[in-house]
Amino acid sequence: MASLPAADTAQDTATLTAPRLAMLIGYGLMLWASGVLLLRWVAGAGLLDGDGWQMLVYALVVVGTVPCIPLGPWLAGLPRSETVRATAIVCATACAIDGLVIGFAPWIYADDPVMARACAGCLLWAIGVALALGLVRRG
Repeated sequence: MASLPAADTAQDTATLTAPRLAMLIGYGLMLWASGVLLLRWVAGAGLLDGDGWQMLVYALVVVGTVPCIPLGPWLAGLPRSETVRATAIVCATACAIDGLVIGFAPWIYADDPVMARACAGCLLWAIGVALALGLVRRG
């Protein structure tokens, strides 16, 4: 009697299924919203007004982004080797939302247009940092 070939479990875990994609998009939405809330608070405290504090905020974005990178593939049930793809999906989600908000509703970031641009800039910086960290961690 012929036996069925064993399923390639390594390939199955790396398949980007609809539920995995939805999880990564949801994670991107959650990270974007968390970033907006945090940056509204930071901007309200005057830490994005162009002095030395802004550089500290940008440095802290790097530190805060590091633990987010392995979390994306883990949440989606993907192997470490899929970090780049998972990070790209999460970042594409956040970047698309940023584009909509910057163009149509900048008040979501801050009431003052200068602070709204500063928040948007910091969020775009976070996306760039995340993509770079995803490439470094790709496995």
